[in-house]
Parts: sequence; C-alpha cells; structure tokens
Amino acid sequence: MLTKKMRWLIAMLVTLAMITAACGGNDDGGDADTPAPAPATEAPAAAEPEPEPEEAAPAEPEPEPEAPAAPEEEEPEFQPAPTEEPEPEIELTATWRGVTADTITIGVTHLDIEQLVELGFSPATWGDQALVIRALADDINERGGINGRQVEVIVDKYNPIGTTEAEAACLRVTEDNEVFAVLFGFLGPAEVANTCIVGTQETVLVGGTITAERLADARAPWVNERVTREVSTGALFTLLEAEGMLEGRSIAVVADLSAAPQLEEVGRLLREHGVEPVLEIATSSQVADLIAQNQEWSALSERIRAAGTDTLLLVGNVSAGISNAALNGLEVDIWATDASGLGSNIGANVEPEDARGVITVGAMTNSQIYETDPRFQECLDAVTSRHPEVEIKHPATLEEGEPLWFTSLAGHCRFFQLFELLATAAGPILTHETFAEAIANIGEFSIAGQPYASLGADKLSSNDSFQLLEQDPDRGARGQLVPIGPMRDATP
Repeated sequence: MLTKKMRWLIAMLVTLAMITAACGGNDDGGDADTPAPAPATEAPAAAEPEPEPEEAAPAEPEPEPEAPAAPEEEEPEFQPAPTEEPEPEIELTATWRGVTADTITIGVTHLDIEQLVELGFSPATWGDQALVIRALADDINERGGINGRQVEVIVDKYNPIGTTEAEAACLRVTEDNEVFAVLFGFLGPAEVANTCIVGTQETVLVGGTITAERLADARAPWVNERVTREVSTGALFTLLEAEGMLEGRSIAVVADLSAAPQLEEVGRLLREHGVEPVLEIATSSQVADLIAQNQEWSALSERIRAAGTDTLLLVGNVSAGISNAALNGLEVDIWATDASGLGSNIGANVEPEDARGVITVGAMTNSQIYETDPRFQECLDAVTSRHPEVEIKHPATLEEGEPLWFTSLAGHCRFFQLFELLATAAGPILTHETFAEAIANIGEFSIAGQPYASLGADKLSSNDSFQLLEQDPDRGARGQLVPIGPMRDATP
C-alpha cells in the first residue's frame, strides 16, 4: 500500500511532465517507450478541407445503345382473297320494239348499185352486199351476241336517185318488220327519207347524213360514222392553213344542189381562216341530169374565169365541177369539202385524168385501211372465213369493172361496229333511253377506218380522223386518194 509520501512524489512527476510538454512542442525525439499523454482538455484538431475536384473536360456522349431488333414477324398463313359475290344476272326480257328476251332485230339498207352502174353513176358493183351484211351479223352472234341476245337482220335495198324507193324501203323495214334500229340509212338525193326512220317511225338510226334540220324532227336516237360538212370543211381549211396553202388564194366556192344550204357556212369558215371568197354560188341542176348540169356550168365557168379565180372549192358532189372545169378550160386548182365522190368512187362521167391533183380531207384511205387497220381486218376475217369463195381484193389492185367488195365491206363494217359498241354499252335493258345514254357517255373509241373516233351528247358523228388527200388517177382502175399530210386527231 502506497504511503502518503509516495503518492505526493507521483503527483509531482506528473505535473512536471505536463509543463515540459507544454514548453517543448511536438518533438519526435522523446522516448518511445514513454509517450507523453495529450492534455485531457484539448479540443480535437479541425479536419482539413477536401481539395475541390479539378474541372474535367466534357466527356463524349456514349453511343446510344442500339434498339433491340424487332422480332421477325411470322408470315401469316396464305389466305385466299375473298371472292366477291357475282352480281345477279338481269333476266333478259322484251324491252322495246324489236328487242325480245333472245333477239335484237335490226334493218340494214344498202344502195342498189347494179342500177347505179346501169345509169353510169358507178363504175362497178359492190359485190354481194347482202352476203357481207349477214356475215357481219353472224360474226357478232358467234361471239355471243350483244349482251346475250342474238342479232337478226332484215336486209333491204333502195335506189338513191330520188326519195320514192327510199321511203318505201323505210316502211318495209320499220313498219312491216318492227326493227329496233336501222343501219346505213339513205344517202344521196334519198337522204331526206332518213327522217322517215328517226321521225315518223321513231326508230334508232346508225347511218345516213345528219343535218340540224333533220335532227330537229328526230324522235329516236341518231348517230352516224361520218362527219358533218361543217366539221370536214373546218378540218380542210385548218390543214391547208397549216401547210401554208391558203395564203394569197382567190377562191370561188360552188355548191351543188344538195349542199346549197351549207354554202353560207362554208363561206363563213373560209373567212375565219383569213380568205375572202371571190364567188359563192349554188347550182340548181339535179345530179342525174347531166345535160342540165353542163349547160349551167358553161355559164358558170365564165363567171369563175372573170373573177380571177385560181382555186375552185367544190361543196357536195364533185363530179359536175371536175368534169366541167376540164370541159370549159378552167385553169384552176380544185379542192373538195367531200371526199365521198373521189378515190375509187369517182363518177362514171368523170375522166380520171381530169381529177388529177384534186385535194380534199378525209380519214384513212382505202389502201391504208386495207393494209394497216386492225378493226377493218376483223370484218375482213368475218366475211372471208365464212365465204372463202369470195375474194376481197386490195382496192388499189382492181381492174376496171371488177366488183368493189372492199367498198361494201368497209362501210357496213363501220355501221356494225358502231351499233355493237353502243348496244353493248346500253346494257341488257335495251331501250331508246339506254341507247341514248350510251351515245352520251361512250367517249373515245376506234372503228374501221377511224383510228380516232368519239361520240357524246352533242357529238353525233363519230369520225375525228383527218388528213389531207390528193386524187391520183394512176392508182387503181380509176384513181385513188393518197395522203399528202399527217393524220390528225380532231377529238374535241
């Protein structure tokens, strides 16, 4: 046990050590075995502040991780397209006069060419026109008919000189046989009998020549495959102007009796193209009266010569104008608004050489149609496949007097194709109303001889194909029209 003296000694040593530590600071030289204890009352030293981190350069953005690829879709199993329910077929019934559940009865008229040959108005016959007509109808029927109905034809011929035979033919076809439509109609002086078909008899007509006056009397749809004289004349002047042939011309305009109503309109169209006619005359003699024609033209030729005419523009039938220009020594160029009396159809009273160089406007030439027209080829095949004994020659290879089968076929082909097109578009309920709707809505198409064609509510003549043509007497038996300019589409 410690004595009081020893406890006093220890306390003194502790006090001395504390004083020594306070004076000597923090010296490392002390005895390691005896470390100096820290004062019991000293506050803990303050912590040194942590150095601020250096500003680091902006790190480049890490590339975005690629989106995981979409899992491949499994191809669905093949599902056949749903089949549409076919529209129910309309049961065919009788819908109009001449239209039964099974048939469409049509009348087809044609010229009595044999009589025209005898009278000297045609150089040759047109072959067996009834055979051609029936072959074209058979072709339609063997292709299924028109909307399921077979076509039945009533064939009738007429003499175009005067109206008596044409009017009788109209009544035989429309009244006695009650046809739905008539194809071809009446041409030449017999044209006025077309109003018997579309007017009195209220029957559809595909053919004939449409005029505003006759159309006003129509009580049934009426279209044809040709153009009005106004349209063809306008096309003639447009193409002549494009070729630089109108400028500086002194033109005498002469219309035959049938074209007299169009004389004023032709003069107006000529003025629209910058030419003032030096004469505008209509003749008064009938086409069939050659003596009267020659007498009238003798006096007329002097007026044409006195007017300083260099160009004779013939409106309507060209035969009298061409032959009398030569007969009376008129040194003029001849233009014609109508191509129908030129080419191989030149009148028998016209010397082919007198028609050399006559310029007109028209659609495809006969040679072009025969050689290149696929729509005509359809009709050619329809006839020759059924009648291999019939040889329908190229129109430019015919000898004088050989039958003009081509003329008959090309004309009737257009009528049949136009009627089939419209009756098909009219649908199974065939009436005047649906036929008229087809005319209004059919738009553009092509038929034999007309690569460009169209119809509409206010356009009742199909042809839109025009080119300048010139008569060449060295081709064919009596001459052919040859193109002297490009074919143009005149579709409005």
